Amino acid sequence: MLIDLKHIYKNYLIGTKEVAVLKNISLVVQEQEYLALMGPSGSGKSTLMNIIGCMDLPTKGHYILDGIDMAKQNEHSLAEIRRNKIGFIFQTFNLIQSLTTLENVELPLIYNRTKDRGNRAKSLLGLVGLSHRTHHYPNQLSGGERQRVAIARALVNDPKVIVADEPTGNLDSKSGEQVLSILKNLNDQKKTIIMVTHDQHVAEQAQRIIHLRDGVIV
Repeated sequence: MLIDLKHIYKNYLIGTKEVAVLKNISLVVQEQEYLALMGPSGSGKSTLMNIIGCMDLPTKGHYILDGIDMAKQNEHSLAEIRRNKIGFIFQTFNLIQSLTTLENVELPLIYNRTKDRGNRAKSLLGLVGLSHRTHHYPNQLSGGERQRVAIARALVNDPKVIVADEPTGNLDSKSGEQVLSILKNLNDQKKTIIMVTHDQHVAEQAQRIIHLRDGVIV
């Protein structure tokens, strides 16, 4: 198995009150699986995604990723795991407006001090059909093109897991289908995909759908 969540709880302090967001979540994700997380607003799906993506830690419980217990890692180790094992795709793209398409994709490689960054980034832009947009800035791209740039950036360090938060949420139907096709191809190429969505049609592209409500799997 790649991901093993065991009895995960997550509490947040809101004012003086402690609020339970996740309550005893146990979930196994196998290597090369394509999983969708669904649930209404406030169900805990984004919090669960943040824990899976090592952007947050559970209040209680264990999260084993690729044989490593995340709860025992310090922030430096978690940053390395995020950089090397996990690729992130966000609904809002999170591209840097002052950088070109190519520079946005290269950015994680700079942090890793990777050589030959340009060729790696160009190859991935070709993979998502954007070889002709390498020198454009984000404000010169459509929403679908910006999301494909974000996918190329997520892949640049060859992660095992792709975590996608509402990847089609800001896109028209045609662009959304293009993004879903890319995710399907990535899964066929043995990437593990974990996608958060509220859209039933989008979720049905996955091999398995997990429904959350009020912080529990239903």
